[in-house]
Amino acid sequence: MSKLADETSIDAILARVRAETAKDIKAVASEAGRRQGLSAIPLVPVPQAADAIAPGKKRYTIEEFSALDDEDFLRNAYRVILGREIDGVGLGTRLPALRSGQTTVVRVLFSLSRSAEGRARGVKIRGLLPAAVFDRAATLPVIGRIIEPFQRLVVRSTTQRRLANLSVRQFDTIDNVNAALAAIRKNQLALDQRIALSEQAAEATRLRAEEIADIAAHSLAEMRSTRIEIADQRAAMSQLIANARKNLPAAAQEQIDAIENASLDSLYVAFENRFRGSTDEITRRSERYLPIFRATPPVVAGGVVLDIGCGRGEFLSLLKKHNFLPRGIDLNAAMVAEARARGHDVVEGDAIAWLEAQPDNSLAAIAGFHIVEHIPFKSLVRLIDSARRALTPGGIILFETPNPENLVVGACTFHYDPTHLRPLPPDYLRFIAEARGFADARIIRKDEDTNLAEPESGFAPTEINDWFRQPPDYALYARKPLENEAN
Repeated sequence: MSKLADETSIDAILARVRAETAKDIKAVASEAGRRQGLSAIPLVPVPQAADAIAPGKKRYTIEEFSALDDEDFLRNAYRVILGREIDGVGLGTRLPALRSGQTTVVRVLFSLSRSAEGRARGVKIRGLLPAAVFDRAATLPVIGRIIEPFQRLVVRSTTQRRLANLSVRQFDTIDNVNAALAAIRKNQLALDQRIALSEQAAEATRLRAEEIADIAAHSLAEMRSTRIEIADQRAAMSQLIANARKNLPAAAQEQIDAIENASLDSLYVAFENRFRGSTDEITRRSERYLPIFRATPPVVAGGVVLDIGCGRGEFLSLLKKHNFLPRGIDLNAAMVAEARARGHDVVEGDAIAWLEAQPDNSLAAIAGFHIVEHIPFKSLVRLIDSARRALTPGGIILFETPNPENLVVGACTFHYDPTHLRPLPPDYLRFIAEARGFADARIIRKDEDTNLAEPESGFAPTEINDWFRQPPDYALYARKPLENEAN
């Protein structure tokens, strides 16, 4: 029932729903933004008319130049005949004269060819000299009247070629624009379809999110109702236990205590889930101790590693994953059931009594995470003594506990757990181990302290802030001496 009462799972569901909805809305907004502008639509480029005569040749015809517009003609004539771009003076004087009829294409070509720059380049234009003579003769009084009809024919023919060329270019431009518009319409239609599909998907997601939110709210209400019902049942159980204490004989008090303790097991499981951390987090924090077990010969040889107060079995799973032989023991029936459900060998009972019943030299290592702070001094000494007897020579103990060298832990977080008795300073725990016959006692504060070949990091504060920077937990490591060491 404690899992049903955990509201954080519902909060996670709601957060995931909101995130998925926001992502779909963002996608639709992005599509709508692209719809407002055509920057994402690939336009078919409109080809530009080829109004340039390829330079570099030595011979050209008058027709190549006369088919161009006036300004294009001048630019190409300068580029081909003189080998340079037309300057502002040339464009400003020749273009108006050409457009007004004061000069002709032939005169301009002849003038450029006969210039110093033109003669230096030596570009030849076929038929230019006869055309220039004919054009010059058209300006003479008598002869001009004779050849005027022919001159008009030549001019009209040139004009018609220009108009025809311009018309062809205009039609090409219109065709290219039409093709581009067709591509735009096609892309716009595809985009509209994509937007419509996105809007449908977003609407479906929104409806599904609302449905999930309604289910989550309903489930949350049920869980709250269940929590209230469980609280009422616990209150009724407490009342029954209180009445039993009054009415039953003293001989039954021990059984009543066992019933009362069992009724608190699920509450303590919920407490562990809230304050101790998730299974993954506890496993990650425990991984730093693996080098110690790899450096312990009895463990490597396949001896049993006992985890006292194994809880949900996080450390048992870690040991099994790395091919060690773990066994667990815990007083909490709910914890034992959960560990067994994960496939672990777990005993329900008191660890000290269980150890005292084991044969000598039968265990390779004994570990306990956050248990020694729960037991009184005499029980702690019994635990150390029974552990030393049950361990094989060279076997180890490893007990992790909250670190009171961290003032936040010692003054505050240690007292979250109502079953904690008192904080245990590291040197105090080290002394107990050494006084009861263990060797190489070591305090593991940091990850590097698990390297047994190196000295431990220790703690030598120089300022008040050092007392706030210490790790929240530490572990006592100690080894049972070998037989020759004991002798």
